[in-house]
Amino acid sequence: MTKKLNNGFTLIELIIVIVILGILAVVSAPRFINLGADSNEAVLEGLSAAMLDAANLVYAKAIIQNVQADATANVDLDGDGSDDIATVFGYPSGNRTTGIANALELGSDWAYSDIFPGAALHVTRASLVGFSGVTNNNIPITQTRCYLTYRPSVSAGRAPTITYTKSGC
Repeated sequence: MTKKLNNGFTLIELIIVIVILGILAVVSAPRFINLGADSNEAVLEGLSAAMLDAANLVYAKAIIQNVQADATANVDLDGDGSDDIATVFGYPSGNRTTGIANALELGSDWAYSDIFPGAALHVTRASLVGFSGVTNNNIPITQTRCYLTYRPSVSAGRAPTITYTKSGC
């Protein structure tokens, strides 16, 4: 008589191992995947692209109005004779009411504030600070550690810069 040796795992043992691995994946996956942070970062990056587009459009209008080399000026966007956007070397200033925020027409999804007198504009999602719109206090925005900063041009021919703070997203 020959004796048959069983090698390998039984079906029950394999199912138990798969169930245990599934439970471990469900418990540990949220620690490694933070979709909320990725979402906040992506929204800020999208806003920065819109900011640069708006800044370039204002700059084009500044060239037409021959104020692109002026350290400070105003640009009339709609041709009604009133100054719509405060500019620095042709690009929108960082002023919270007359600069880039005005060019973008930031709505209720955003909270924003400037560093006086328009040297920079901080913007974050309204949902992160609990209010929307313009404020004169940068602290609630910068405390989120999830915001972008728009800095206007520093000399003729130089584009504005946008930096991110994402450690709190």
